[in-house]
Amino acid sequence: MNFKDRGNKKWNSLMLVEHQKRLKELKMKEAEVEKPELDQQELKEINFKLKEALTKNLTVSIKFYEDKRIKDIKGKILKLENYEQQLKIEKLNQEIKKLKFSQIIEFEF
Repeated sequence: MNFKDRGNKKWNSLMLVEHQKRLKELKMKEAEVEKPELDQQELKEINFKLKEALTKNLTVSIKFYEDKRIKDIKGKILKLENYEQQLKIEKLNQEIKKLKFSQIIEFEF
């Protein structure tokens, strides 16, 4: 017999709306992570790579911390705004996103 378990889906019709909301909140909370702290050497390396990617107009991959989650973004760096401590990146779909330097966790070409 081929049986596929559907998890909570099979019980949704029997659950109160409040219970469904609470389960969703618990799942979201489980996905939350704390922001990793970078040491000075990692920060210098990211800074060096940022400047190199900007001057050579390279496509980059950045892991950053936002809304208690680690997210990925790929695109080209348009501008480094040192005064505001942020950068502008154009995603592959031409959408522009601003990231603060403090959000960046990992940076690759």
